[in-house]
Amino acid sequence: MKKKLLALLLLAAGCITDVNAQKKPNVIFVLTDDMGYSDLSCYGNPLIRTPFLDKMANKGVKATGYMVSSPTCTPSRVSLMTGRYPTRSQLNFPIPPGYKIGLPDEDVTIAEMLKGVGYNTCMIGKWHMGDIHPYNLPNAQGFDHYFGMLYSHDYRAPYVATDTTIKIFRDRTPEIYRPQDTSLTGLYTQEAIKYIRTQKKDKPFFLYLAHNMPHLPVDASGKFKGTSPGGLYGDVIEEIDANLALLWEALEKQGLADNTIFIFSSDNGPWIDFPDRMAKDGHTKPWHVGSQGIFRGKKGDTYEGGHRVPFIIYWKNHTPVGKEIPDAFTSMDILPTLAKWANAPLPAGRKIDGEPVDSLLTGKIAHYNHSPIYYVNYGVAEAIRVGDWKFRRGGANGTPTTTELFNLKEDVREKTNLAAQYPEKVKELEALLDKYDGNTPN
Repeated sequence: MKKKLLALLLLAAGCITDVNAQKKPNVIFVLTDDMGYSDLSCYGNPLIRTPFLDKMANKGVKATGYMVSSPTCTPSRVSLMTGRYPTRSQLNFPIPPGYKIGLPDEDVTIAEMLKGVGYNTCMIGKWHMGDIHPYNLPNAQGFDHYFGMLYSHDYRAPYVATDTTIKIFRDRTPEIYRPQDTSLTGLYTQEAIKYIRTQKKDKPFFLYLAHNMPHLPVDASGKFKGTSPGGLYGDVIEEIDANLALLWEALEKQGLADNTIFIFSSDNGPWIDFPDRMAKDGHTKPWHVGSQGIFRGKKGDTYEGGHRVPFIIYWKNHTPVGKEIPDAFTSMDILPTLAKWANAPLPAGRKIDGEPVDSLLTGKIAHYNHSPIYYVNYGVAEAIRVGDWKFRRGGANGTPTTTELFNLKEDVREKTNLAAQYPEKVKELEALLDKYDGNTPN
């Protein structure tokens, strides 16, 4: 059914004139892995220098209320790509190579949506949404071109007991076996620049650049290693920043920068409490992870530090200059927002949980009141946010052991549990949390 729908969309796209195609914006979405909220200098880091991303934030929009739907790799990426809670796809935790399921064929990604209205589509970097079935792979999920790793680079000894060989694929064919961690950022950047150099003004493109770094084990190339005041982790972030500057320079030389939407973010918060298996290499140290800043929590939990990540967007003459947006919005909102900007129809027959926030990001409205936002962790809706209020039921294996209420406007650090003081608010939000319907596919 999905393939028939895409065929119809592509047929319709063929009727678009070159003039209309030129008006559609190009899109570059850069996703880092396990980068914390405060890992960029424009987000308050005093030691890590990120001049390119600082520049993009200064001439575009920096969001301080952006959050992901789920605080781990696979489910977060599923939500970004589909605009849906990850439970609808049954991808609720970071899946290993060869896992029994992956991104369903019926799900429609950003790439498929944009391809349907004439976009050339390319993904470079970490996929982590399944590799067991042909329809799980990037080229079957809307990407014309793929170059990257199908999962995290720690799926190898000594971190994981596996017979998997880490590979970088070109489309469906392995091209590089056992790539060095030090090479990943540079390899992805070189490939992205090659792709940009093939693009023309008469056809819009979507580039999804998903870096493996700074997921553990972190490492930087020789040019950057030992250069950051922020240590090795700082070296890694500064290398990503410098490589993005090179990518943007290539875009400018190609004459495409003025009509390109640039978005930068992370898939979840920092992996502060990484397991002992990661330190077995004799290289990984406790300080090789990012910072969640003032927020409580980390990767893998439903406090703000696991969900709140950097978000920078720049689109010349469309996004306001130097605007900071504190309003809450989510990774699931990206798909419907890009649909508005690309004049693309939303996926038919699929429940879209995200909301278009185009007017907020372009400054047409000052604030946006989002519908209730659910914090989903390992398949369980553990928390809900409505306005300034957040209700959370924490616990192991889906069994609540704590009931917490926070006012995020007054207490964004989630220091004080107000549940006992506001029992009616607890009752109201708990009832909404119980109504979570993200377990149905449609």
